[in-house]
Amino acid sequence: MYKNEWFIVPKSKPAAKLRLFCFPYAGGQAAIYFPLARLLSEQIELVAVQLPGRGNRMFEPALTSAQDIAKAVAPQIQACADKPFALLGYSNGCLQAYEVAHRLQQADVRHVFMAARSAPQLGIQREPIHLLADQQFRQELALLGGTPQELLAYDELMELMLPTLRADFKLGYDYQCPPVNPPAIDLTSMAGRFDKDVPAENVLAWQQLFAGSCQHHIIDGDHFFINTHLTKMAHVIELALLPHCQQAKATIANTKAVLSG
Repeated sequence: MYKNEWFIVPKSKPAAKLRLFCFPYAGGQAAIYFPLARLLSEQIELVAVQLPGRGNRMFEPALTSAQDIAKAVAPQIQACADKPFALLGYSNGCLQAYEVAHRLQQADVRHVFMAARSAPQLGIQREPIHLLADQQFRQELALLGGTPQELLAYDELMELMLPTLRADFKLGYDYQCPPVNPPAIDLTSMAGRFDKDVPAENVLAWQQLFAGSCQHHIIDGDHFFINTHLTKMAHVIELALLPHCQQAKATIANTKAVLSG
């Protein structure tokens, strides 16, 4: 698993009871989740998904649909299903997590987290900024706030990254919510209290797409509360996954008892 090109494990936790696979926001890479991995308990091993076109995969062509990403990564996740697992998507990453959840709902998916993204059945209100000329596109990226300023100011690196950034925003703009039955998976949604682009009620609407139990949390911060209120986000994740970790621990204990008997 640790040599898989799709996954980076920032902090190995051999005693973990559950793995949390995390999908990044548009323009993001696996590294955005490294701080979260350090905040989670030893029971939860965070696995950051590294998409083509960024980080150590910078020179691979980016995928332009959530379905294509899910088709590629779902079998890789299933191959790591020696432990129960959960999925987390942030902003654009929610669409990828949702598609993976549908493909793996018969596997041991215990929970899905959707953060800072309107539910897809509401449609898209944002303009297709991926169609803008380079300079205008970069200006829009600066206004959105998710792209580091040092990257925006580095012309040579931006030239390399623009195709990937365009692919990410195309993915979010083109996505259509599939007419499928809601998966019976528990859901936690998280919204930024001061997010001007994604109202809390739009994030809450994810509950319409899941048939399991649903919890909704409003976290102080804007659209990128993952950068400013990560401790609160980690607390929400811990509370949601604690019952699943305890259940996994009990299952392991019962299995050992049977084997020893």
